[in-house]
Amino acid sequence: MINNLRAILFDIDDTLFDRKRAQREIIHLIVKEFSNIFSGIDEENITNAFFESDLLAIQEFNEGSSAKVVRNRRSHRFLKILGLDEEFAEGITTMYIKSYYIIGKQIKGAKIVIENLARKFQLGIVSNGFPDVQYQKLKTIGIRHLFHCIVLSGEVCIMKPAPEIFWMANNSLGKEPEECLYVGDSYNIDIIGAKKAGMHTCWFNPDGLHHLDINTKPDYEVKKLNEILQILDCV
Repeated sequence: MINNLRAILFDIDDTLFDRKRAQREIIHLIVKEFSNIFSGIDEENITNAFFESDLLAIQEFNEGSSAKVVRNRRSHRFLKILGLDEEFAEGITTMYIKSYYIIGKQIKGAKIVIENLARKFQLGIVSNGFPDVQYQKLKTIGIRHLFHCIVLSGEVCIMKPAPEIFWMANNSLGKEPEECLYVGDSYNIDIIGAKKAGMHTCWFNPDGLHHLDINTKPDYEVKKLNEILQILDCV
């Protein structure tokens, strides 16, 4: 284990919270609520259309667009892909956001991992996301209260992989970067960003992807989140 490790920081989406699985459930609820709009369209096609619009929304978000702009464009684009009336976009956006209050889809083992690590380390969050949904994701999983700091790009106006957003977190915890381990699923955003900030890193890589930057290797790599407990002697 890394010497002098004092704090563990986490990404949220697709590291602790299973965003894609949650989105599938949210789309199912939207289809039921707006059944007159989606009548006769296969739900898998509807879901795929949403995922397509969401990929473009993520790109717009990464380029600095506001939450309102990103969400509205996503819903309009979603309906347009399906050839449906875009006048329902606002209602779909509202329901999408509210659904996070009832849908808590954790990555397998996330709650147990966080509860165990909290007994030994200070915990924090560094996430690219909007506060109205990111806090709720942690609450629905049941782990919000276990984090000593939560740094969201939507609140601090800095996004990963910029090192500054990671430094905000370790400063909030009163720790040096080298005393922190960052856990995330995105190699380019999480691992490279945290490494540039001077932190140790653990790449959550369930799909066994390969990274291209041979000069930036994660300290650890896991396919299952609970492997972290063994690595950090928290079993």
